[in-house]
Amino acid sequence: MRRVDAFRLLILAIVYSKGLTPLVGCAAAAPPGPVASPSGSGAPYESRGPNPHSIQIEINTRAAREILATLSRDKYEPTDAKLLADLPAVRLAIQDSGRDASAFERDLAQAFDEKARAAVFDFRSVRENRARWEGLLQAIASREAELSRMAAERAAVLLPADRPVSADLRVFLSFGLAGLADHVLLTAPDGRDFMIVDLSRALGDVESEPIESQVARLARLIAGGAFRQAWAAYRQTSPAWQGRADELGPLGPLLKAVAEAGPPAIFTVDESFFPLTVWLKEPMKRSLSELNRMAERVAAAEKELEQRVELTAEIRRPEFARRLAGPAGAFLADAIIQAQGLEAYRTALASGPRAFFQAYDRVSRERRDLISLAEVIRDRLAEKPAGR
Repeated sequence: MRRVDAFRLLILAIVYSKGLTPLVGCAAAAPPGPVASPSGSGAPYESRGPNPHSIQIEINTRAAREILATLSRDKYEPTDAKLLADLPAVRLAIQDSGRDASAFERDLAQAFDEKARAAVFDFRSVRENRARWEGLLQAIASREAELSRMAAERAAVLLPADRPVSADLRVFLSFGLAGLADHVLLTAPDGRDFMIVDLSRALGDVESEPIESQVARLARLIAGGAFRQAWAAYRQTSPAWQGRADELGPLGPLLKAVAEAGPPAIFTVDESFFPLTVWLKEPMKRSLSELNRMAERVAAAEKELEQRVELTAEIRRPEFARRLAGPAGAFLADAIIQAQGLEAYRTALASGPRAFFQAYDRVSRERRDLISLAEVIRDRLAEKPAGR
């Protein structure tokens, strides 16, 4: 599953359009009012506390090290490409790209030719900045245990605590992923989950930051992958998430999609942009206004079978989660956390999509700076579920 950090791209566009800098800690004073996490950051994933979950993260840097060693040569050696293509991280990345090994070999060779352009795998920029990446890899190697621990803690803290969840994620650090994503999440034939991180894309725009900040960013990215895995496992065993799909009527698929995609999307936002209701207020308004319009469209199509089928199909597409469900759900989740605390968010999430939206609805009725849910959503939330 390929992940493009849509929130990150949106944030950078907003920041640069205002002539600001996106670096951590460059915001002015901390905004008044919202509750900060115990660590001093307003980011929910920076909170700490006991939880029943077991999340294991294994970091593997071999692909990144071998690619850098190849790119450090004075000239291209064809045998290097074949050896690299046999590494699990590179082999999985080639498979995910939809190309064969010849495309990888060709683009690797073009990294040594100043006049050539990569078609799929961009190694040119990595070769030009290899000294930086070599230094970063050395820093990561010395902090590998800390990186795994930080990522596991961040992933666990946003999970509901009513039932334990176990997750095991193997993370490959590499370079030159195809497309625009800074990482991909894949499942091997044996069922084990893998995450491949393109370091040049994940950390390419933060070269001036201290190594500790870059490692923290990497920990957040990995935590997001681990959270997705654990969150999916949680929902599979939760009666509240495996209950009747029609208890929210025609709005059920929409509200469930938003409640599912919101918590993982929190990890795509840098800690300096929390609380989201303060630092990303305009994007919040746009996302929630679009969510409300979508809910009204779905409600209006209740008796129109063809329209309802088309809207349901749209809601289930991965693009819908990236474009609307994820950002809107993240705003809802953060608003609950900032107003009522992490435990209230966990409790609402454990009780299913209806409770998640009800928690935000209560908060939005008390705070004027939040966007209200559409009446069609509020009316559906107020109805007593069938059979209860």
